[in-house]
Amino acid sequence: MTTSVMASPRAWSLLTIDGARQYGGNAGYADNPEEVYRYDSDVANYRQVSEDDVIILRSRSDVIGVARIEKILSEQGAKERLRCPHCHVTNIKERATMQPRWACKNRHTFEEPERQTVTVGTFEAHYGRTFRPAPPTLTLTRLNEAVMRPSDQMSIKELDLGRIEEWLRTDSGCHQLVVDYASAIAPDGAAQNDTGLEAPTSIIETRRRVLREVNLRRGQPQFRERLIRRYGNACQISACTFPGLVEAAHITPYALTYENGAHNGLLLRSDLHTLFDLGLLAVDPASMAVALHPALLMTDYVSFEGRLLFTNGTTGPDRAALAERWKFFKSQLSRSGGL
Repeated sequence: MTTSVMASPRAWSLLTIDGARQYGGNAGYADNPEEVYRYDSDVANYRQVSEDDVIILRSRSDVIGVARIEKILSEQGAKERLRCPHCHVTNIKERATMQPRWACKNRHTFEEPERQTVTVGTFEAHYGRTFRPAPPTLTLTRLNEAVMRPSDQMSIKELDLGRIEEWLRTDSGCHQLVVDYASAIAPDGAAQNDTGLEAPTSIIETRRRVLREVNLRRGQPQFRERLIRRYGNACQISACTFPGLVEAAHITPYALTYENGAHNGLLLRSDLHTLFDLGLLAVDPASMAVALHPALLMTDYVSFEGRLLFTNGTTGPDRAALAERWKFFKSQLSRSGGL
């Protein structure tokens, strides 16, 4: 069984044909398109398909249905592999009307292929309870346009589900599938299928946009990890330890210096990060004490006034960078008459 822990779901276009289908010199994938999809370790992307992924089943001429994978069963099995008897490649095709009956990619033709029995990993993706017939508006052309890395030779192709969302949502069951898929996208996977498309009514694109903003607020992953190693996994002002609220804040803005060293950062709770960026909160570079804009002294934030920045026994952040921020803080006070 293949599963992803705390990972974003993915979407796949799966080629299926009633009866038997052939791939890479292998014959005999017996599919029941409304319940189970069978494939093996010879098929590209076989390792990537996981439970809870969304699948769109297609034939050579039509889109058949939509489902979410409920479980994947795996085992080892014997498989008959067919090869060209001349060059031994497995990329061969049986021809319905031409003689000889078979041809390979190197243009050799022959009456019978060379047969070889091999051991492969075999997989069954089950999804019968979630299967829905594809909405008529979801054509094969539209499906193919959503393929992320197009290749006519692949039975399993990764999709950007956001590109076909508008047609899926015409069916109530598929609409719920889109909602569930979007809800399961994790922050670290928000940019994986980023199309850059402006789609204000798209559930998937809206979710991705929100998570990208969260990621930006949390800071670049390597930068954040450097700060956590230096200061521990807590806000240096509030001592908040909830991971979803503790963000990596640049002291000198990254856009100005492209500096992601730990000396140029602070770990701050998300609201304190916002106040720091706005110049409503600062750290005195001489005393390392927190200072607040006077307007905040009338709020619950008053408890942070004068609190020493936690540095975990280190030398702390770069004092020169803090000094520049301190000047910005003072300038904000001057503009508002607080000085």
